[in-house]
Amino acid sequence: MKAAVCPAARGSVRAPASKSAAHRHLILAALADRPGEVRGLTLSEDIEATIRCLTALGACIRLKGDTALVTPVSNPPACAQLDCGESGSTLRFLIPVAAALGISAEFTGRGRLPQRPVTGYLEALRAHGVSVCYDGRLPLQISGRLTPGDFQVEGEKSSQYVTGLLLALARLEGGGAVRLTTPLNSAAYVDITVDLLARYGVPVDRQGSAYHVQGGPPRGGSHMVEGDWSSAAFPLCLGALGGCVTVTGLDENSTQGDRAILSILREMGCAVSVSAQGIQVKKSPLRAIRRDMEEIPDLVPVTAVLCAAAQGESVLSGVDRLRYKESDRIASTIGLISSLGGDARYENGCILIRGGALHPGEVASCHDHRIAMAAAVAAAAAGGPVRLDDVDCVAKSYPDFWKDYTLLGGNLQ
Repeated sequence: MKAAVCPAARGSVRAPASKSAAHRHLILAALADRPGEVRGLTLSEDIEATIRCLTALGACIRLKGDTALVTPVSNPPACAQLDCGESGSTLRFLIPVAAALGISAEFTGRGRLPQRPVTGYLEALRAHGVSVCYDGRLPLQISGRLTPGDFQVEGEKSSQYVTGLLLALARLEGGGAVRLTTPLNSAAYVDITVDLLARYGVPVDRQGSAYHVQGGPPRGGSHMVEGDWSSAAFPLCLGALGGCVTVTGLDENSTQGDRAILSILREMGCAVSVSAQGIQVKKSPLRAIRRDMEEIPDLVPVTAVLCAAAQGESVLSGVDRLRYKESDRIASTIGLISSLGGDARYENGCILIRGGALHPGEVASCHDHRIAMAAAVAAAAAGGPVRLDDVDCVAKSYPDFWKDYTLLGGNLQ
């Protein structure tokens, strides 16, 4: 058990590299027509899982500082064992990619990953030459080579299914199309994929509910990973509660949906300034908000902390998909607020939070990186230590979080 304390927050930190973009960069580089490099990486457990799996698929990836030197897959192995750790992105992206390479693969994982749903596009794969052995839990086994053509996917299930198929089609001669049979959730994550495919020379043409891919392979080269708005939300919110914080290395015009943290902070009354020096947030009196979080689920825990310190009752809607994250994030977010003396409850697809004062207390992180980081941010409003049962889980996405927390005036005791 350790305690996060943050009597005041002041200073500047650089945003880690975008985990969402890094997964996609590494996969495209591994599928490319020639060697390339992915620069500006921040290693985390999830990114290491993708590197490990791409290596098992036949790529050669050497790390040199924050750069990955990638020799693409040229002679894929007949079989591969793919340990995805706890990374849902790694699992969902690489199932169709392994099939496009014609590799018989077994996918495994740990934590809550074996229970997280992956059925959303297995029928589409079966319709295109892939045999699947799956009983609803990992391990999952595939064999056969993916054939080009049209793939039908329910967009409401997961944007990761769409991304996985788009990445796989980039490798297939002749390409194909991904057609959505239901509206797409978390569309910004697919926008990231489409943008990066274009940078690798694989244009995607969207026509209504269909994404048409010309096919590749992608062009190898040198690419830089942009800063991560999902991770940057935590120090930015620390500034809103604790003092004055600047985060550098972010693109205000990014396709990342989680840049919406800026509009959330402004809507709540925070003083936010954007300049060449970075994004600065100053402590301000906070007011309640009503916000649809369906497109930005990763922002829910830290936004809930802000709402618990605001005046009035906030409503965060569109949260039901949070049940299938590293924890049941509806329950763990409510537990975080309640453990610190706040008032939060779930009703009809919404988390309702009655703002007021937070107090020192003990929070169960549920081994969820975003719950642990949100609890550390809450310490700036709690007026004393927030004790955590697991501080190491932040390594899943933001390994330097506690280092940056200390730079900004926090302390892990």
